[in-house]
Amino acid sequence: MRYCGSGGVLSTARGGGATRKGGLVVVRDTSCFRHRGSSLYWNDSIILHKCRKRSFHAHVKNNDDDHQTVGSEAREDKQKTSFVSKIFQLPLEIASTLSKEDAHYLEKRGRKRWWKRMSFPKVPTDTLDEAHATAPPLSVWMKVIPLGAIFFGASFNLAILQSLKDSIMVTTAGAETLPFLASFVVLPISLGFFVMYGKMIERLPSRMIFYVAILPLIVFYIFFTTVLYPNHMALHPMWLVDAASAYIPQGLMGLVKVGQYWTFSLFYCAAELWGSVVISVLFWSLANEVCTVSEAKSVYPLMGIAANVALVLSGNFVKLVNTQIAAGSTYVSLCWLVGGIVSMTSFMALAKAVLDKFVIGPYCSLDPATASKPRQKKKGSLAESFSIIRQSPKISNLAVLVMSYGISHRLFEFSWKASLRALYPTAQAYQTVLADVAIATGWATITFMILGKFVFQYLGWVAAASATPVAMLASGGVFFFLLLASGAGVQLFGLDALTLAYVGVAAGAVTQVFARSSKFSLFDPAKEMVYIEMSKEEKSKGKAAVDLIGSQIGKSGGAWMTQVLLLLTGSLSASLPLIATAFTGVIGTWIYAVRCLGAAIKKDEDLRLQANQSTDSIHWEDSEE
Repeated sequence: MRYCGSGGVLSTARGGGATRKGGLVVVRDTSCFRHRGSSLYWNDSIILHKCRKRSFHAHVKNNDDDHQTVGSEAREDKQKTSFVSKIFQLPLEIASTLSKEDAHYLEKRGRKRWWKRMSFPKVPTDTLDEAHATAPPLSVWMKVIPLGAIFFGASFNLAILQSLKDSIMVTTAGAETLPFLASFVVLPISLGFFVMYGKMIERLPSRMIFYVAILPLIVFYIFFTTVLYPNHMALHPMWLVDAASAYIPQGLMGLVKVGQYWTFSLFYCAAELWGSVVISVLFWSLANEVCTVSEAKSVYPLMGIAANVALVLSGNFVKLVNTQIAAGSTYVSLCWLVGGIVSMTSFMALAKAVLDKFVIGPYCSLDPATASKPRQKKKGSLAESFSIIRQSPKISNLAVLVMSYGISHRLFEFSWKASLRALYPTAQAYQTVLADVAIATGWATITFMILGKFVFQYLGWVAAASATPVAMLASGGVFFFLLLASGAGVQLFGLDALTLAYVGVAAGAVTQVFARSSKFSLFDPAKEMVYIEMSKEEKSKGKAAVDLIGSQIGKSGGAWMTQVLLLLTGSLSASLPLIATAFTGVIGTWIYAVRCLGAAIKKDEDLRLQANQSTDSIHWEDSEE
């Protein structure tokens, strides 16, 4: 930014980076000036005052008394400004120590025997001293605040929608509908929405896409609350299940119920779209456009903390509505929760408008030309992706990791939600349990964000990559074991079948919390670190293959497996032993893939160290000669 003063006033300031331009002296280097509010001081005598057109007019204090007063005030303000700057700088520096950039790991990682248990350090940790040496400018807060507000609002709404969609659908139609919803409703509507989103990008101004993409979702939430839900008894063909039961196998009745409760199915799909559209596409596209690569190191961890604080607050809001306001009325609870979603969306729109006007607007003080543009990943065909996975053991094991996470989490989640419905049959009680899980997930994710780097630092890559599957296997195994024992009427540890069921559901809640919270702090960083030593071509093709094969099969594989088991057994409760067996097998495959990756990384490191030692010995011989 340029600071301007009247012609002859700043002629003495040329040594401080000032140059004459026409009738003005333009100050390009303001490091010699001291700030005081909206003014700048130079040599205790020149004061630059901020004006409405983003330039500064200068005045000279000729009186000696005024000169001394201004000088003393400037020194006091310098001390105050320095203290305030440190306060605002500290969160940015702390956030940068939580960053897990691939390039950052490559630069800072301890290179010798980093994979072994008793060798330290395994991977580097940033200290505040290192962060302070390369501290981001305070102007980054102009991006952190509006982006954090948008991410906060989107995460707040997502947590409410997740509890609403599950409580409405599961308590009414049963958890058997969930795998059919994922495959036959959510997937095709999501594809249609993204086709429409592509048309928006082609035809609408970039600033309008955010608002236009969110608007249909909000309109539908309001329409469902005011029209569809109050009249759902008249709109649902309640005769459909009875009429189809004579012709359709019991295992497909979940699909029939999806059609019978079609308004609830549409709401479930619209709620699912919020996470994939608003957060995964709209928000992260916006963040990548606004933030430079260097700023992302400080901005993204702070936004992650804001999102998890939103989980905690949204969980408490859902509990408050269901316990204090709704008084057992599902419709009153729905009105309040959807009202909260609409209010928070308005807050998000306001934050987006502030971002457009003051950060990426025409009078932007943070140059939008330096923003990091999201790189378009070229995804190959299905056959090309399979070919890449077959050729590279590392890529194939990474694909197994991603698929295993998606499949195992889906298998567990369907079973847990079915058991939850049996113990908490009303929508309000069901929502309250999910709200408690959201609160615990928020706190756990914040904790893992802080402690995750120490897991990598002191236990190594294999331990960090194994933490998620081992914890899911332990707590999920307890869940399945206690549910099977309860279903068989067995008494264990002096507990009857009902108490065993409650304890099992609690173990399932622990599994759900850890599966979600560890993904961003342990699973994803461990996965991304494998790409560090790959060549550029292998890295780009490998990521595309893992995204296409691993992610898609992981998302839909669990639903398809559950549908097959429902066809064989007729219900989720009857298929629980088979689901537990499949869950254990998938987790075991996941852990085996982690060990294979750990061995491959160790082998590469050994080869690299041997090559370095050979090079060092050659250089030593040359120096002796």
